[in-house]
Amino acid sequence: MRYSQSTELGIDSVFYMAAHPENADFSVEQVANAQGVSPSYLAKIFQQLVKAGLLRSHRGAKGGYALSRPPAQINLRDIAAVFEGSVPLYDCNANAKHCGLGAKCLIIATFSEAEQKMYEVLERVTLQELVDRSLVQGGWAGKETAELRVQSADQTREA
Repeated sequence: MRYSQSTELGIDSVFYMAAHPENADFSVEQVANAQGVSPSYLAKIFQQLVKAGLLRSHRGAKGGYALSRPPAQINLRDIAAVFEGSVPLYDCNANAKHCGLGAKCLIIATFSEAEQKMYEVLERVTLQELVDRSLVQGGWAGKETAELRVQSADQTREA
């Protein structure tokens, strides 16, 4: 089982935005360059995230995109559902096989339980939690955000 590239880029993009609270708005190009991906492809992903209510867009010279809610109110399932939908991971074709087990089927029950547990984990993990953990671990957001804070502090002292 694998999530689509759209899901991955959607999660990475909103994570990038959450990890940079000093920016009010983000251009597609800014986020695409930070991730090393195609701006035109990312623009399509942003449109889907806006339509789903996870991002808001602003037009004009100072336009761009921003999270529509605080990072603590957006979880990984919210983002994944935009691109993956709610189709079950295991789809039984009992009618084609002439199987009469239905609700008694252990295979369907097992996959349903696994899927439910995965959704529970994705619902528990918010963007804010990921940003906080990344800062502690010095990961992608932690390293970059720390560098930006140092640069900002240096510029303030020079002024």
